[in-house]
Amino acid sequence: MIPEAELIRKEFIIRELDTPPSISMTKKSLLRWVCLSLGLISKNETRDKGFLVFDSLFNFIFSKKINPTTLDLQASIKEKYNIEMSEKLIRYHLNRIIDLGLLKRENNKYYINSSPVSENRNSISESFSEWTKPLVEKEIKKITVKLSELEKAYSQ
Repeated sequence: MIPEAELIRKEFIIRELDTPPSISMTKKSLLRWVCLSLGLISKNETRDKGFLVFDSLFNFIFSKKINPTTLDLQASIKEKYNIEMSEKLIRYHLNRIIDLGLLKRENNKYYINSSPVSENRNSISESFSEWTKPLVEKEIKKITVKLSELEKAYSQ
């Protein structure tokens, strides 16, 4: 391990993806696009477990207006897809969204991590703009400064 690896506090993956109109034609396609763009899944993903968790989560929060527990998600996945999924795997996928700042867990239930200035407490897009976007912009500025320093160091 390189010594600087211990300096990592958080990891963001944001990918540049094309947005053809077909992306918005189905929820499944839109979900895959968002998961890919935010680095929640890899481009070579062959398993759909993450999709099932995210689909179930968003169905509860946005369609049913219910803040689910891990057990709620597990039961929903079993009912809708006839797939047994461990609580540990479900929490793993949920923690990926929590790490982005888009979701929070309180009393074993999952909520959108609302922007304090948002009128819509369940707006995941406003949550992204409030919690994730500023951190990414801050890191871009730091990287830009260090790239400049690196250029100067090699120019001497």
